[in-house]
Amino acid sequence: MANTQLVNERYVQMLESNMGPQLMAYMQDETITEIMLNPDGHIWIDTHDRGLVESPINMSANIAKQLIYNVGSLAGRVVPADFPELEAEIPASRLFSSCRFQGELPPIVKAPSFNIRKFGKKLFTLDDYVAQGTMTEVQRQTIMTAIREHKNIIAAGGTASGKTTLLNAILAEISQMNERIVIIEDTSELRCKAPNHVKLQTAPPNMDMDMLLRITLRKSPNRIVVGEVRSKEAMTLLEAWSTGHRGGCCTVHSESAYDTLSRLEELTSRVSMTPQKETVGRAVDVVVYLRKKVTKRLIEDIILVNGYNKQTGDYDIEKIG
Repeated sequence: MANTQLVNERYVQMLESNMGPQLMAYMQDETITEIMLNPDGHIWIDTHDRGLVESPINMSANIAKQLIYNVGSLAGRVVPADFPELEAEIPASRLFSSCRFQGELPPIVKAPSFNIRKFGKKLFTLDDYVAQGTMTEVQRQTIMTAIREHKNIIAAGGTASGKTTLLNAILAEISQMNERIVIIEDTSELRCKAPNHVKLQTAPPNMDMDMLLRITLRKSPNRIVVGEVRSKEAMTLLEAWSTGHRGGCCTVHSESAYDTLSRLEELTSRVSMTPQKETVGRAVDVVVYLRKKVTKRLIEDIILVNGYNKQTGDYDIEKIG
């Protein structure tokens, strides 16, 4: 144990050296949500108060490459030579809290590039969303009713729209119920205070989201929560949600509330030759759509899905103001 701690501390020291004092200051600045290095060596930051900003910091290709390998060592991940990219979680240390990391090396980029997405320290509640103007009271009541009635809820939106933050707020409400929750993630971002819960995390290359979902079905869950649905696991989740495991929630990357349903159709088509509109309509009850507007995130739309109508060839949808 002591030897492992010494090895990890060495990697932490190397990461601190690679980042330098300016980048370390960004990592510890709570107004900054994401740090991005482009192949040209320029670093950009995404902030709560100013939006996307180009920083005065540059990083050499050699330092960036070392940083990517150091993150891999800290996370216990290997950067494959045949496809040099790294998706990992930087574990919490004396430097900063845990965060999500995506890095690439040549030849898939001209020079090393990475994104560091920081996990927010504050856990927002649905009441907080109303207080700060992100959602209306009617929208909050709609979500709360869906939670109580064991409806399946999708938090949807574009990149950095706040999907995971909203999912955490929904999960905080679910956690107050006396139920067993199983959570599946690629990166550990969801927080659950429920006394009876299990968290599963992918372990590439063999233990993917779909495999974890199949394991979950054997763990007697009352609710299944998935960090992000983005591939073939969509089919397994929709089948689980529509056959006795209602009351779950997940995030989906999409362009609108309605497009979320189309996105699920596209994801299920990767494993099914038969269109799955009826499965989507049966499994999904509520879609909450978020949109990022420069320095603010808003609940743009909520739709209630009342199944798929074969006669009209479309979903029966009710919009909530």
